[in-house]
Formats: sequence, structure tokens, C-alpha cells
Amino acid sequence: MAAFGLHLGTCSACLAVYRDGKTNVIANDLGDRVTPAVVAFTDHEISVGAAAKQEIIRNASNTVSHVKRLVGCQFDDPLVKEYIESTSVRIVKDNGLPLFEVEQKGKTLRYTPSQIMELIYKKLLETAQSHGGSGIKDAVLAVPPDFDVKQRTIVSEAATKAGFNILRVINETSAALLAFDVGQLDQTEHFKTLVYRLGGTSHEAVIVDIEQGMYRIIAKAADTQFGGDKFTEVLQAFLTSEFNRQFRLNMSTNKRSVSKLGLAAERCKHALTTMITAQCAVDSLFEGCDFHYNMSRARFDSLCMPLLSKCTGLIEEVLKSAGCNKEDISKVIICGGGAKPPLLKKVIGDFLSSSTLLNSIPEDEIIALGAAKEAALLVGNDTGNISIDNEASTVNFKIFPKSLCIRVSKDELEVVVPQHSLAPTRRQHTLTLDPQQTAVALEIFEADEPATLETAKLLAKLVMRDLPPGSTIKSNFHLKREGDLHISCHEVTTDKTESVTIPCH
Repeated sequence: MAAFGLHLGTCSACLAVYRDGKTNVIANDLGDRVTPAVVAFTDHEISVGAAAKQEIIRNASNTVSHVKRLVGCQFDDPLVKEYIESTSVRIVKDNGLPLFEVEQKGKTLRYTPSQIMELIYKKLLETAQSHGGSGIKDAVLAVPPDFDVKQRTIVSEAATKAGFNILRVINETSAALLAFDVGQLDQTEHFKTLVYRLGGTSHEAVIVDIEQGMYRIIAKAADTQFGGDKFTEVLQAFLTSEFNRQFRLNMSTNKRSVSKLGLAAERCKHALTTMITAQCAVDSLFEGCDFHYNMSRARFDSLCMPLLSKCTGLIEEVLKSAGCNKEDISKVIICGGGAKPPLLKKVIGDFLSSSTLLNSIPEDEIIALGAAKEAALLVGNDTGNISIDNEASTVNFKIFPKSLCIRVSKDELEVVVPQHSLAPTRRQHTLTLDPQQTAVALEIFEADEPATLETAKLLAKLVMRDLPPGSTIKSNFHLKREGDLHISCHEVTTDKTESVTIPCH
């Protein structure tokens, strides 16, 4: 079974797929793992993504971006007024709703925000189908936690019209937690996690109480006036002053030049997340002058430092709202397209120094991957293996014919999932290593009961190395409804994990 995880942000969109027991992000036709959430209407076509983003320079009045900000809004809402002031696209009122009015092929056309989103989702589906995802339609959507039922319905319907079969709409916060399997590997744990998301135009902090694998939001704080774009604006302002100083000109009043430098500043910002220096180069920026500047990460960090108080300030606000201290937060997840600068992660990590920062996944891919993991659970627990005969009033369930065991000594097996267990079911096994032991090979068998090594069949072996002496390994067995067995092993101290999926037979 396979399914998608979808996340459409304000500035970009990401698509992940669950297939063959793994979740991966699908790159678009340019090889990028995220796609700009931009739609451009030209004389020739409707373009979506990177090509559309380039149209901001020469076709700004027909290029729509940040459409997510208008989901579920009425024309008279303050958010719409702010949007109108910040965009070159004409926004008109129709039955109390905001519509985008654009020119294409000599005609004036009007689009609702949901129709623009539908075009973006169609682009994502085309990307998926051209990269080995043909025939897959099932998907889980991730939306902001403050989206109401109306907004969730609008987003879901847009994705459905684009060709997806939406299984569920979940919070971005929950998706971020699922991406790292927070609370899923050891369902006996009880702790609090902070999820901080910095998007393009907004940021939010959410504290989640996690107990027995269940998520409960206990406090959240959001600011729609601050996002990753502020970091780009600071860099763009610096580069503008450098251009004006070098050429003794003032390019600030030229909208085309400002747009060109804005895109170059954004590319430079992204490059500085992985490089110490990055070149910002724009040919014929203003009055025929070519601009080239070698930007260092250190200078960029110094420009952005004043902005970071906004990030930690929001975290302080949500801690106060939850009645928590910093020390009460066990884990921290930083996600969102604007959260990639290393300085941001360092400042938040230092601010919450007693917490574990989960950062093994790129920030702009976390939410989509989490949604794909939720989709994996849903397609794995579908009703395809339950047949109901109304006339005979019988129900047939999938039953696993053997017991599932783990080897605990040279000659001994321990039953984890008893024979004839009804799928789906979950079980957990805890293993403590010897004080001198730093590696372990976990062997999983199936057997008839009573289980013995002589009659058991080896299903899988999971090897974990470089562990602290005396480590505790928690193994989770998930027997899915269709009979597939998913096993994940988690070392508590280092957070190392290994997993395997064994198909039904």
C-alpha cells in the first residue's frame, strides 16, 4: 500500500510518499524537494512553482503567491486588507469573497483562493505521477492547528478536485511530531514537546503533552506578522544599500529592480544555510549595472540577530500560557521553510538548553513526511481485509497464524505477539544490554507455541551499533490489518532507531 503526505505552506509546498515501508519526499521536475506555492498566468500558459516565481519580476500583476493566507477569509477581513497592500495582483470582491483578477490570453479571469490552491495541488500530483507515483491517490493533508472546520474543508476540497483522495486532515503540529515518531516508539513515556514552526509569513509555538502515544495541545501562540520573509527583507535591505553605495544610485523606487534583488536575496539566504559564503549576483539590476556581492554567513547572522528575539519571545509566551518552565520541555522540533538558518536553531537550542532538539530532517520537509506517516497508518489499517456478509451476519478478520518472538538469550525466545493475534495490534518489548555491551543484533522469529528455536523461523535481524554500555532498547511490534508486520527499535539514551517492515505471506 502507498499514500501521500501533503503540506501546502504560505510560500512553498512539499509532497512526501509512503511506499514499501518507507517515507520519502518526492522531488519536482527541477530536482527540488519543495515547490514554490506560486501560480503565474501568462499569454501562453498557467505555470506553477519555480517558473511562476520568476514571473514576479516581469508579470507581477498576474502572479499569485501566499494564497494560503486567504483561505476561508471574507473580503472585509483585516487579513485580506493586509494582503491587498502587499500584492501587485488585483483583488476584487464577489459575493463578499476575495477573488484574484488576472489577465491571460487577452481575457480577464477571476479565481478564488481555493481554485489557486487546486492548481498547486495539481502540480504536486503531476510531479508525483511522473516520479513513480502513478496510480497513488490517497493522501493526508497537514494544515495549521488554528484552521477551523470551514478552512479545513476548503483545503481538502481543493486537493480532492486536483485528483487526490483525502484520507484525513491533520494539524501541522501533529505531523511534525509523527515525522520523528515522538511518543510512538515508547508509549509508556509521558513528557512535553515544543513544536516551533517558522513559515514564510508567520510563526507559531505549540506545547504538546504526550502520554501513551496520544497528543494533547496544552498551549499555543502565533504571530501572523513575522516569518522567514523578514530574514530575506533584512538581507535585501543590506544588499540594496551596498548597490546604492557602489554605484551611487538609488534603485529603491524601481519595482522591477527591487523584485530582482528580492529573489536573489532569497537564493542567497537559502545558500547560506549550508555554506559559509554565498554569491549574490544580478545582471543589469538597475540602469544597466551588474551587481555582485560575496555574502558571508557571519555577516548574515549579525544582520538577523535582532530578529531572533521575536522567535524566543513567542516561545516564552507559550511557556507562560502553558504554565511551564523551560526545564519541563523534553523535546523540541523546529520546522517550517523559514527555519533553515543555522543561527535560528542555535539560538532556540541555547534558549531551551535542557531539551533535546530533534533535527535529523530538513525543516521544510518535516510536516509533509509526518503527514505521509499518518497516511501509512491509515492505508495500513484500511478495511480491505474485513469482509462483511449482511445475509449471513458474519465478519471475517485477518488473524496472524504464528506467534512473534524475540531472541533474549542463546537458547531462549520470548513471545511478544501471541499466536492467533487479531490484526491490527501493537506490542512492545524492552531489552536492557549488559554493562559492557555496546551493540546488539535483535532477531525476530515466528513460531508455533510453545515457541522454541528448533521450530522457529527467523523473520528479520536488526543490528544497532555504537550504543552506550547498558543501553535500554524498546522494540515496537505493529501488526497491521493486512498482515504486514512493522518493527521499530529505539535506543532510549541516543534516540537511535532501526526499523523493518515484513510483508504478509
